[in-house]
This record gives sequence, C-alpha cells and structure tokens, in this order.
Amino acid sequence: MKIINWIGPSRFVMMIHENIVTFCYVIALLLFISISLEKGRDIQLMNHRFVIWSNDFHISPIKDIKYQLRTFNIEFLDKSLSGACKSTNSCAKDLKILNRQNGLSPNLTERKQFYEVYKNDSEMNRVDIFMCFHPAGMCELFMPFNRTIIVIASTRYELGRHEKQQWTTLNNNLKIIASNPRNIIAGNNLYDAEYIRYFTGIKTIVLPSICDYTNVTYSRVEEKPFLIAPIHNKIFQASFKSNLIKSSKRLNLSIEVKHLRDVYKNYSYEQLSEHPGIIYVPYQVSLMSLFEQYRMNIPFFFPSIDLLTEWHIKYRVIDERTWDGVFRQHKNSSIISGVLNSYIPDPNNEFDRNAIRYWLQFSDFYQWPHIIYYNSIDDLSKKLINTNLNQVSQNMKTYNKHLRKTVLKQWRNILQRII
Repeated sequence: MKIINWIGPSRFVMMIHENIVTFCYVIALLLFISISLEKGRDIQLMNHRFVIWSNDFHISPIKDIKYQLRTFNIEFLDKSLSGACKSTNSCAKDLKILNRQNGLSPNLTERKQFYEVYKNDSEMNRVDIFMCFHPAGMCELFMPFNRTIIVIASTRYELGRHEKQQWTTLNNNLKIIASNPRNIIAGNNLYDAEYIRYFTGIKTIVLPSICDYTNVTYSRVEEKPFLIAPIHNKIFQASFKSNLIKSSKRLNLSIEVKHLRDVYKNYSYEQLSEHPGIIYVPYQVSLMSLFEQYRMNIPFFFPSIDLLTEWHIKYRVIDERTWDGVFRQHKNSSIISGVLNSYIPDPNNEFDRNAIRYWLQFSDFYQWPHIIYYNSIDDLSKKLINTNLNQVSQNMKTYNKHLRKTVLKQWRNILQRII
C-alpha cells in the first residue's frame, strides 16, 4: 500500500510565502548589485578626463556637443575652420597643414604631412577622441593616430569627396572605422544616418543635435507676425507669400505673415521665440537652425510630404537635399551604387517622384512630433488661425524634455565604452 504524503493547506501557503520571500530577496539583491555597478561606472566616468579634438567647417554641431556634454569631465580642442568661427571664439589659430582652402578635401600628401607633424605633438598626444561633423570625411585624416573616432554627419557625408574614387575610398575608410567598437558612425538626423547606410551598409545610429545652448523657449507676443523661413527658390518665395495673402483674403481670415529676412537682417533667439510660429518650405532635410527652433518649442508649419514632393518636382524647392542640387546639376542617379536592397531607390535621383518621396520621409520635419502639416495654401491659412499654438508648443516642450534624457543616456553609454 502506497503512503501518500499530504501537505496541509497551511503548510502549502507557508512554502509559497517562503519562495516568494526568497525570490524577492534575490531580485532586490540583483537590483542592488546593478545599481551599485551603475553608480560605480558613473563615478568612473565622471572622474575620467576626456580630450576631444575637432577642426570642423561648421560651428554649430560641435557647439551643441560641448553644451550637451558639459556635465562630463571633457576638454575640447576646437580648431574651427568655419568662416563663422569668430562668433564662438573657436577659430583655428595654430593648426598645422590644414586650412580653409585644403581642409575640406586634403590630398594624400597633406594627410601624411598632418600625421607626421602631429604624431609626436604634445597637445595631440593628449587627445582621446576625434569628432567630425561637417565634413564627415575629415575623420579620414585621423585614422593613423589610432584613437577613438566619432563621426556624426550633419549633411550628406560625401561633402569634399565628390569624385567617384574619393567617395569610394571614403566608404572603405568608414567601414574600417566602424569595425572598431570604440568608434561611432552616426548622423545627427535620420536622413543622413540612412543615407550613409545606403551607400556603405554600416548600421549608422542617430545622435540628434539638442541645441539647448539657446536657453530660450516660446514666449509669443500677440502683435508679432508669423514668419516665413528662407526659401531658396526666389520666384517660388515671392509667389508663396502672395498666394498665402490671397488665400487669407479669400477665406476672410486675418493673418499677418512676413518673410523672416524682411523682418530681421540678424536676429536673436529671443526675438524668434516671440513670433506665433514659423512657416517652412524647406530647402534642406535637416538644418541646425531647425534643431534650435524646435528645441525652443516654436510651432512649425510644414508642407505635407506629398505637397513637398510635388513642389520639388516642379520647382526644385529642396535644392540642398543633394549635392547635385547644390551645384545645379540635377541627375537621376548617384555616381556610385548603393549596397542595400534594390527596392530602395537612389537618394540622389532628382527626377523620380517615388525616390524623392521615399527619401523625404527621413527628413527631420517628418520625423519629429507636433509639427503642423498643410496640404495646400488654403489649408495653411486655416491652420494658422485655428491651431492652438500654445498647446502645440507645450507638447513640443514635453517631447524635448524626454529626448534630452534619452540622448544624454546615449552619450553616457558611448563614453563609458571608450574608457
């Protein structure tokens, strides 16, 4: 006869209770260890001093990084080659070999000379990280130094490498850079990240510009007009405002709009923040001024992606989307081939509607939330009047607050990886 061990209800409950207590204890212990390790890594990170070198042709991306990373122990050696460097007191005063004439595209001899001059330089030997934005190809120059390289493209990355062989060589070098886990290949916007991926296959991350250095937020002044941001096609610019005024009159709406440059030759961030909103017909897919204004929580009005595609086909309004557009030599293909699936269209095809629309979806203004889109001039007129601008601005503010935390965490992880 088998003897069946019977566990009474009270004993059974007690066993469950003991298991739960043990489980909770283990979870609490693991959490404590995790927090302790994280705190240890943070202390190590804050105690580690980084030296970052940049000799960019654009003042704003590196200015933004300085501000984003201001709470870390970082020294920036900013030797700017930008024509606007005086405004940030960052002009290169003692930079050897490179200058504004050869810096965008130094030849092989100049690259070798740069390394020879700096390989035993006391200042250069302190450098932990090289950062390149505009042009991204600047980082080819720093590869022989065997330090961490962070590429964050702020425009199409082949800037300064427009010949086929130059561009192909850049792609190969970016792949070499990306193969080292201490290095980063990124775009400060999704368009440029996807653009790099299309031509290289590199899994390019997005490290967005934050531009909190403005220290300004939306503070509308009622009598101020809506501003129309600069439109590069001057004929379209004139007709756009004229059609908008006609539309408001036809709809019996009272709207005051002015071209930004008719109001200000130069402006402060505070002045921009006092206007009810900014109307865009963009000439680029990503701009530092867009980052600045969005972080200031100023309401944006942009054409829908279908409308912008139509306007670009007809009027070439986004003339800086491609380098061929900048040089007024619109083409239907790139001079090199992409490496992704064939169903992804060529980003430099300026004649195929589907290709243009496909790539426009990655533009900042079609990625960020709380932007007001208009489908026609009449639709814009109505939305200028009927939109709750203060609520839109508040929604932008909430989103920006969350994004700051996310991006700071990205940077913390990157820097911890480099230590």
